[in-house]
Amino acid sequence: MAKPTAPVAPCGMELVFFYACPSCGRQIPLLSPTQPAMTTCEACGQSFPILPVDERSVQYVRIMLDSGRAAVAPDFI
Repeated sequence: MAKPTAPVAPCGMELVFFYACPSCGRQIPLLSPTQPAMTTCEACGQSFPILPVDERSVQYVRIMLDSGRAAVAPDFI
């Protein structure tokens, strides 16, 4: 019989930002894009430039949530 595994807490996190494709409107998920870049819509193939997010804001959220560990639901601690 297998030993039950204890629940595992997060050990890291990423922030996902969504950018609407200007051609078809599909939401494109990107992980904390902190530099200007081009992205391509998976639905219609349209390439378009994106505005970057502020790296300090992303870092602030990571620090406040202790890289995800502080986001665990209190009922499970």
